[in-house]
Amino acid sequence: MSATRDPAPLDAVTTELLHTIRLRFHLPRPADYPRDRRRLLHALTWPATWLDERGLTCTPQRYQALIDQRLRAIAVHGNPAAYGAYFPTYLLKCIQDWFAHHGEQLYSELKHIRNALDQVLASARFAERVQRDARQLDLLVSTHRILEQRRAVPRNPGAEQLTLF
Repeated sequence: MSATRDPAPLDAVTTELLHTIRLRFHLPRPADYPRDRRRLLHALTWPATWLDERGLTCTPQRYQALIDQRLRAIAVHGNPAAYGAYFPTYLLKCIQDWFAHHGEQLYSELKHIRNALDQVLASARFAERVQRDARQLDLLVSTHRILEQRRAVPRNPGAEQLTLF
């Protein structure tokens, strides 16, 4: 992900995901959350590296939805309480396993979106160039017309010299 992007939406997403984890998985033992927070953040950001390695991007909302789906699946089908202090590692493994099984489908979807965005951006750049070239052409046409008008005005050699009478 580019460093020039605004980090505020991503910060909000990670904060929201950490809050979701805290409410879903750390309510029975809230004292464990501060200990696990750094490793949980590592697990939550792992998909970003997976996407980046493949040249893919997604909106912060899409990223949050992707992780939130995994958290819901773990809450329904997993047994996070059995892992205790190893829950962040369990979360990371669940996320990595999901990407191993469904990564190609996600890759195809995001690649299609990336290609469509690239085409839109290329079209916008092309339209901008066309407009710039059209403005330059208009300037040349206007200059030519001015020069042509000056040339079309008949020259009267006597008119250039002023006379008193």
